[in-house]
Amino acid sequence: MKRKYKIVIRMLACVLTFAAIGPFTGCTQKNDAEVTPEPLPRTNVAPAALEEQPEPDDSGELITYTVNHTISSNMVVQRNAYFNVFGKTDSSSGFMYGEFMGEKRYGKIEKDGSYTIRFSSHEATKEPQTLKIYPKNGEVTEFTDILVGDVWIISGQSNAELSYSLARTKYAEFDREINEDDLIRVFSQAANDVVVGVNENTIDATVPHEEVLNDANCWKKTTLANVSPFSAVGYYFGKELSRQIDVPLGLIMTAAGGAVLQELMPYEVASKLGFTTGGLVPVCGYYNTLLHPFTRNKITGMVFYQGESESAGSQYVNYAKNLAAMVERYRRIFGLEFPFINIQLCSHGLAGSNNWPELPKIRDAQYDAIKIIPNSYIVTSMDQGFRKGDPDWAHPLYKYQIGYRAARVAAYAAYGIGDENTMLTPEPESVTFNEDTTIIVKFKNVGTGITLATGDEIKGLYPYYSYGGKMSCRIEQIDAFTVKITPKEEAYSVAYGQLHDANSEVCNITSSEGIPLVAFEIKNENYSGY
Repeated sequence: MKRKYKIVIRMLACVLTFAAIGPFTGCTQKNDAEVTPEPLPRTNVAPAALEEQPEPDDSGELITYTVNHTISSNMVVQRNAYFNVFGKTDSSSGFMYGEFMGEKRYGKIEKDGSYTIRFSSHEATKEPQTLKIYPKNGEVTEFTDILVGDVWIISGQSNAELSYSLARTKYAEFDREINEDDLIRVFSQAANDVVVGVNENTIDATVPHEEVLNDANCWKKTTLANVSPFSAVGYYFGKELSRQIDVPLGLIMTAAGGAVLQELMPYEVASKLGFTTGGLVPVCGYYNTLLHPFTRNKITGMVFYQGESESAGSQYVNYAKNLAAMVERYRRIFGLEFPFINIQLCSHGLAGSNNWPELPKIRDAQYDAIKIIPNSYIVTSMDQGFRKGDPDWAHPLYKYQIGYRAARVAAYAAYGIGDENTMLTPEPESVTFNEDTTIIVKFKNVGTGITLATGDEIKGLYPYYSYGGKMSCRIEQIDAFTVKITPKEEAYSVAYGQLHDANSEVCNITSSEGIPLVAFEIKNENYSGY
């Protein structure tokens, strides 16, 4: 009889995982048993029309106010969602008014001076819109050139934060692609503002911030000057996605160099998971300062690139479940089971193996995570890692292909363009460990079949001993989607991409579309050595 390992069906795994996570996911208690939270929609569906507001009893006192800096000229407002405009006043009563796309609304000023004006949802539009905010007695603030479309968040640590200005040294010709008339707008933030503020005791990163840290930060069009400080992966992603869809795109960078997961998590998650300390900033510090200010309005999805900081100390053991818990909470906050596109860590050469010894294990954990996070996808980047002569082993500059691949995934996941076989990352569909010790691996998302990036023999796919060493073996390609591995003895697991420097010379399997195979390790559940 054949011994077979089947990759767990994602939705079943998600139900089991999230049912066990606990109250921070939105569960309520009933008879001492945790109840699975209500499912979230996967796309923004236009909400009910807002009720007409009665004429307010406004005394007309002179009011001084500010509008939150997440709102500015040149922004992209999320389509098919209410648009919330908010800020602070010097009053504890009264009203603030707004006009947007032919609609006039008002919001009551609360005792703490805050106000929120909610506007109706709209379909996407490329026609520039104007937003006006004002009190009955006071100055009018006007924001112009606002588009309605889809908003994406770019998050993670330094390889997500790495700027276009650095990456352009490898893709100087791409500067010609930058056009301020594109339907792309960017919002850049500097993680260093958080670190410096924490170190100088001018920012309390332990509490959620409603306002962005730097008042100078705002939405901008895509000129070279405006794109330069923005995430390279994020901009390449947005540019390539804009070629696929005719919808305005807003890109928000919330990435921070060196960030560990607990610094990017909301407090409810970090507390539940038992985190008490961060790295450069307190637990939840980057969530509180970089992401939380944007949670008052909807988004379409997220591109995430993180994990190097957990590549030591056996942190990979809990990485997948911790990431799943964080994503679940993000989705509860935004009220949407948005597509989560996770970039699997690239290669970093010898220096990477010395500084991040468990980086291949984090790659495995990232792959494990997409099996338990619904509507999640993975993007490979191993072939875009450090190369001899590069100035910085930790931050490879080859971000274009990563953004391009993420855009293909987003086009399929969020917009239904293409099919999973050609748009998504290749991965094992099934792995069969036979009694004669042979192993059959069938792949999916490989287009018309697996191809080799280099050479004429498959490299990087091996059976492994229980202590982690790879076995010598013979590999035969049975058909366009399947390979047969013949080791000398029973294997503990079969894996791919288990090297720090897993470049295309040593890990060469791709789809017919040229997309590299995901790194993975799949264990033999019936291994006789247990």
